[in-house]
Amino acid sequence: MQTPSDFYRIQFTADPVQLVFFRAGLGAWLEGLQWPTADRIDALLAISEACTNSVQHAYRIGDAVDTEGEIDVTGRVVAGPDSRRIVVTVRDSGVWRGSGDSDGVAGYGLTAIRACMERVKIQHDERGTVVTMTSRAVPLAARRGETAPGATATERATSSDAPHEDPPASQVQQYR
Repeated sequence: MQTPSDFYRIQFTADPVQLVFFRAGLGAWLEGLQWPTADRIDALLAISEACTNSVQHAYRIGDAVDTEGEIDVTGRVVAGPDSRRIVVTVRDSGVWRGSGDSDGVAGYGLTAIRACMERVKIQHDERGTVVTMTSRAVPLAARRGETAPGATATERATSSDAPHEDPPASQVQQYR
């Protein structure tokens, strides 16, 4: 198994089906970083919502989505002496268009993003939209065979009981 990277990047077309594959890759990255479960779920929800907003609003043409548009997601881990955070940027180069079924009423997407992340910055101009999200601080990752500080009993048991062999290369999934 590859050592998890402190950097994540994916570009995908603004096709709603691509969101499913994107979420799987993002989840695998966070799991590889030993991101605590509750914080991992919050990050997945917030980042997925930002990407969904790009698909639904930046590239919408009438009732259809322009699947030629691209969404670029970049994430990195920022570690301090006692904790770490992820900083994730979601970019699109589309033009903001409201969804046809919203009747002018804003949804709860941005509210959810802000509730799940510590900081959220949104920049919007003629080149598109950039959403930068910073997670809440989580404990530093444990070294192989150790348990992260502040880990739950389940995480400690999983860490100490799990075999520490690398799986065969045929079982390792690669994410773009």
